[in-house]
Amino acid sequence: MPHQPAISLLKRLQSRAAGEGPEPAAMSLQVPASNYTEEERFAQERQRLFLRRPLVVGHESQLPEPGDTLVFDWLGLPLITMRDKAGNIGTFMNVCRHRGTRLVQEEGTTRLRSLVCPYHQWTYGLDGELRNVPRSETFDGLDTAQMGLVALPCEVRGGLIWIQAEGEMDLDGHLAGLDQDLEFFDIPGFQFYASNVRTVDCNWKLIQDAFLDGYHVTRLHKNTVGSFFPDSMAESDQIGDHIRSAVARKEIFDATGLAADALDTRRHATYSYTVFPNAVLVMHPDYTSIISLFPTSAQQTVFAHTMLTPHAPTTAEEQDHFQRSFELIDQGVFQAEDIFVSVAAQKGMQSGANESLLFGGLEEAAIRFHKIVERELA
Repeated sequence: MPHQPAISLLKRLQSRAAGEGPEPAAMSLQVPASNYTEEERFAQERQRLFLRRPLVVGHESQLPEPGDTLVFDWLGLPLITMRDKAGNIGTFMNVCRHRGTRLVQEEGTTRLRSLVCPYHQWTYGLDGELRNVPRSETFDGLDTAQMGLVALPCEVRGGLIWIQAEGEMDLDGHLAGLDQDLEFFDIPGFQFYASNVRTVDCNWKLIQDAFLDGYHVTRLHKNTVGSFFPDSMAESDQIGDHIRSAVARKEIFDATGLAADALDTRRHATYSYTVFPNAVLVMHPDYTSIISLFPTSAQQTVFAHTMLTPHAPTTAEEQDHFQRSFELIDQGVFQAEDIFVSVAAQKGMQSGANESLLFGGLEEAAIRFHKIVERELA
C-alpha cells in the first residue's frame, strides 16, 4: 500500500466534525493478562522485538558537540552513544577490550574527550578506536586496529538516533516510509529542551496501550489537557509496523470548511506515532515529546521522555513557557495520569482478578498494536 500523507487522518477527522464521516465500528479484542505478567513471555519479547529490531534512543540534538555522550544500560547492556570529532554519532559497548571493565561509570549525559579505562588506562577515541595501550610492548601480537570498542549498528534518520543490539539493521525496511512523516513534522529541525528518565513498575505494553486510544483522553486527563479535546474523536492507520494516530482538538470544529492545505496538523489535532516496538512521538501544538521504552522485566520498564522545541528559547518568556510545558506534560500528564493508570493496571493483573484485557472500537489503534506483537512472536 502506498504511503499516505499525514494529512489524510486530519481530513477524516474534519469529515467527522462536519457530521459526514463514519463513526468507529464496534469491535472487541481480548488480550490475555498473562501477556503482561509472565517472564517467559517477556524473554521472547525482549529477544525478538528489543534486541533484533531498530530502537529509538533519543534525538540527535541531545548530542550537539563532539564528545557529547549518552551512557545507558536500558537494554540490559552497557551502552554508550557519542558524537565523534567528525560529527558522526555511534553506539558502542561501554566495555574495555582488555579485561572487560566498564569504561564510563555513571548513566546519563556527559561530555568526554576520550574514554579511559580506570583499570589499566587503555584509551579509546570518540570513534571507538583504541588510541593508547600503556606498555604495549609487553603484549605479544597485539593488533590495536582490531581492538576498538564493540560497535552496534547506529544511524540518525529523521532526527532520531536508532540502534540495534543484534544483527544487521535494515532501517529503511523498518521505517517503511515513517521518515517521510518525521520530515513532514520537521523532527530533524527541532531542538532538545529537557529530558527525564524514570523506571516504571509496569509492563511496557501497558504504556503503549495508554498512548493508543482516544477513548481515555477526556476522562483520564480531565484535570489537565482533557478540556482541549472533544470526546473520543480519533483516527489511526499504519505505516509498516508503526501506528499513526490523530486525536481531534476542539479547533477541528472551526476547520470543517477549510481546504486540505489549510488544515494544521498541530492545531486541529494532536498526532502521535507508536514507533514499533519501543517509542512514542507526540506532536503537541508547539513542542514534541519522544518517549522511549526499554523493558527490564515483565513488570518494569525504563521510561525515557525527551521534550523537543522548534528552537532554543530566545526570551525569558519563552523559556518560562517551555519549562512550564515540560513540567505539565512530564509530571502532570505522563507521570500523574498515564503512568499512574499503567502501574495500577499492572497491580490489577498481578492479582489474578481478570484473565484478559478487553479492547473495543474506540481503542482500534491498540488492537492494531497487539496484532503486530502477536505476529512478530508467532
